[in-house]
Amino acid sequence: MLWIAAMPTRRALPCTSPLRLVVAQLVALAALPGCSGGGGETEDPSATATTTEGATGTTAEETTGEALRPNWHEDVAPVVAERCGACHVDGGIAPFSMSTYEETKDWAPIMAYEVGQGLMPPWHAVETDACQPPLGFKHDARLDDATKALFREWSDHGAPEGDPALAAPIPPPPSIDLPNPTKTVTMASPVTVEKEGATLDYFNCVRIDPGNTSDVYLDGIQLIPGNRAIVHHVLIYADTKAESDGWGPSGIKKDCGGGSGLKSSAPLISGWVPGGLPMETPKDVGIALPAGSRLVLNVHYHATGGGPEIDDGTGVALRWTETPPAWVSNFKLLGDPGDGDSLSGPFSIPAGEADHAEDFEWIVSQGGSPFPDSVEVRLWAAAAHMHRVGVDLRMWVEDRDTAASTCLLETPRWDFDWQRVYEYDAAVDQMVRLKAGDKIRIQCRYNNTLANPGVMQALAEVGLTEPIDVSVGETTLDEMCIGAIGVAIKTP
Repeated sequence: MLWIAAMPTRRALPCTSPLRLVVAQLVALAALPGCSGGGGETEDPSATATTTEGATGTTAEETTGEALRPNWHEDVAPVVAERCGACHVDGGIAPFSMSTYEETKDWAPIMAYEVGQGLMPPWHAVETDACQPPLGFKHDARLDDATKALFREWSDHGAPEGDPALAAPIPPPPSIDLPNPTKTVTMASPVTVEKEGATLDYFNCVRIDPGNTSDVYLDGIQLIPGNRAIVHHVLIYADTKAESDGWGPSGIKKDCGGGSGLKSSAPLISGWVPGGLPMETPKDVGIALPAGSRLVLNVHYHATGGGPEIDDGTGVALRWTETPPAWVSNFKLLGDPGDGDSLSGPFSIPAGEADHAEDFEWIVSQGGSPFPDSVEVRLWAAAAHMHRVGVDLRMWVEDRDTAASTCLLETPRWDFDWQRVYEYDAAVDQMVRLKAGDKIRIQCRYNNTLANPGVMQALAEVGLTEPIDVSVGETTLDEMCIGAIGVAIKTP
């Protein structure tokens, strides 16, 4: 299963992650005489290696004694610190540090290519011919053309260092932690995960006691993964009846499936997937957490296959207020598994199918409490979730009265290793309004061939070499088609 609202950080990149694949491709390209880039007008990413001395050879700067521009100290280092420094630091969530010139210079050709193609910094909610969202998103990580050109010119000149005495001020990296949390709580007992036979995936429910003795309203949540090597994703539920206290001192219910593990209904309030940031609701919007509630974290663990791994640090940072907000937030998962009807028949992605689509439709208030027109409901966040066979997800709303279509989100460069919730950058009363009878449509597209690196990785994990038919399910070699929405409901 998945989660729903935006959460924190990313695991170390696996060997077949997009960045590692690009590196391998560039090495192969550089070894081919006369090789051109990826087609069309895309610049050959190996050009730097063939047209300059490269980052490790003699540069024009060393030959003339003049500081070339752009160079590391005066131009590149401040941008790297500000736009890359939150992840590319020692002990960070990226696979290598770029804090110093020595650590960064050899990556210059790769950096130029990645930022030029819009692959780094990771950001997957992009405008397409089919999708033009009416509002921008918070935390948009995309670089402008001038910054992309800076990296290309630096690489083309051989990644000159410049004069440390002329170094520009280095801005602090942006924080990826929740600001000013009210409380941080960690799991009470450890969990050990190890591959057993062909089984890699495990679902444990973990009780967290936030300790609120009065009703509170959350406006910030950060899931803290204790062991990124095995924490695949986390769903966060509000156990408003403290039913999970029955799980004993460990606070853990093993093999609890994809939900809360509770007999009573528990609202989904948030969650985490690799690449997510802390979730912060819009101004005047809060998530109700009644006094004495517990949180249940449904943790999907994915074993590495390299021996036992221990998670003893997964927890949550919470920020709340006791003042009732003007708007109360709810979350919904739409698609499969989730609410809504399939428009494509039984979920099945045939082996060898390079462009397969699954379509779903949810009628607003279908499967939940109705929203009469007198109640104002605004959509403040959207997210996509598929597994490794997925390549694109698009979600849009069709107005019940006019049939006008408003695109909410599209992720045409889907990356399973880097997911997030996209929060609209506007006042809540300016966001897309939902009315009972509106239709939300979701279309997921899949490439179930060996041309999809994600398929290759998923097959390798289970010892297969050829694609198989894929159906809906919880494990990585299964698939999903989920569009997640966060809605704000105006209180009387």
